[in-house]
Amino acid sequence: VLLAVSQNTAALSIISNEKSINRRDALIGGAATILGAPGITWAGSNPNAPVAVLGASGKTGALCVASLLRRGLPVVALTRSGEWPPKKIDLNAVGFDGDATTSNPLLTIQACDVKDAESLQANLSGSRAVIYAASASKKGGNSKEVDGDGVIAAGNACLQQNVGRYVVISSGSTTRPNSLGFKFTELAVAGIMTQKRRGEVGVRDAYSSQSGSSYTILRPGGLDEPKQNIIQGPSALEITQGDVLAGFVSRADVAEVAVELALSYAPNVKNTACELYYRNKVVPVDKGFKKYLQDGSGLDRLYGESYDELFMGIKPNYDYLVDA
Repeated sequence: VLLAVSQNTAALSIISNEKSINRRDALIGGAATILGAPGITWAGSNPNAPVAVLGASGKTGALCVASLLRRGLPVVALTRSGEWPPKKIDLNAVGFDGDATTSNPLLTIQACDVKDAESLQANLSGSRAVIYAASASKKGGNSKEVDGDGVIAAGNACLQQNVGRYVVISSGSTTRPNSLGFKFTELAVAGIMTQKRRGEVGVRDAYSSQSGSSYTILRPGGLDEPKQNIIQGPSALEITQGDVLAGFVSRADVAEVAVELALSYAPNVKNTACELYYRNKVVPVDKGFKKYLQDGSGLDRLYGESYDELFMGIKPNYDYLVDA
């Protein structure tokens, strides 16, 4: 029997170590509630409002900014230093070769630290959507500060500032503490998968009692880089919900999907989580999930020639599957 874990339950597992291992290989190997009030005008209802990207100097966040600029949309690039673009990231990976400076009227660059709640409140105000692409780093903060507390604080700021959409780029296997993907990634960056899951649960709980804004948690598979850091597009992708299947995916495609989800107000993508990976090589997250590779398993495997078609079968108010 397949059961969707509701928004009233959570599963957290704490594993700690400090050894290093390749996250890409690991993944493929294996909060206060804020009430929505009637009559609020959500910033998401204004198509001219910008999309804010937290962690914009990172490898995926920078591509989210570039992807929005390529679409001709206003964007706020939020980095700890207040500087953008990062020097070593090729923005052409998402097809952007335009002006990446503040002389571009579509681009605003501001300093924002996800560890600072007041900074989040100030910088997310007036945004139609927010993409959280930050993660733990030596200079930016540890996994508890960035992948846990920061994700929750940004979600609360979105609610308090009436931001219409909040998209969190998380990770596959966050709900599967016994899987190799979870264990190896937890070793690579101490505690990161536990904190990513804590961030997911905190956002879910914060959004559970209001209806004016919505979130989507995007869980990519192993990041296939740099040899394939290009946009392969929706026809190459598969989406599932349940955290039972995985595969590789490029940061470029993760950025594109994150942007499309941030811009979407389709009812079925609200307050939910989904996994993303290329459909050409799909593996179970854990050996006990091999049956989900077969037709008739009860798991919906979503495909599409467009993003709208790819997203069409996503279920709202979803977290992960329990194999009961």
